Amino acid sequence: MIVALLGMAIATGACRRETKDEQVKRVFAEFTQKECPKFVDPYTRLDSAYYDIAEKTLSYHYTVTDTLDNEAIYTDELADDFQNNILSELKSSIAMRSYKEMGITFHYDYRSQTTGKMMLDLTFTPDDYRN
Repeated sequence: MIVALLGMAIATGACRRETKDEQVKRVFAEFTQKECPKFVDPYTRLDSAYYDIAEKTLSYHYTVTDTLDNEAIYTDELADDFQNNILSELKSSIAMRSYKEMGITFHYDYRSQTTGKMMLDLTFTPDDYRN
């Protein structure tokens, strides 16, 4: 009897379809495992991408190296430029369309390779990229 119930439970679980949120979480976990770490430019390495279902937030974790690994360059003006550029790319991104339609929040953090200190921490909500 227990074996039959266990078999039914396994079969029921196997037939269950992933929700969109579960699918996003899986896709980015697989991406991180297969593709990271990976340099996106000579000074910026993408270390991981993670989707938090409860927070409905997709986070990209970067490490900055060489020229960008200098706290003195991170002025308010530079931070504003980074924010504006990333938001502009996010708004126009066709690849991110399905995630934007889900109302996901996008989070980007950039840390120093030498100190581990946060250099930039940017978050974009649906209100930001839909305007």
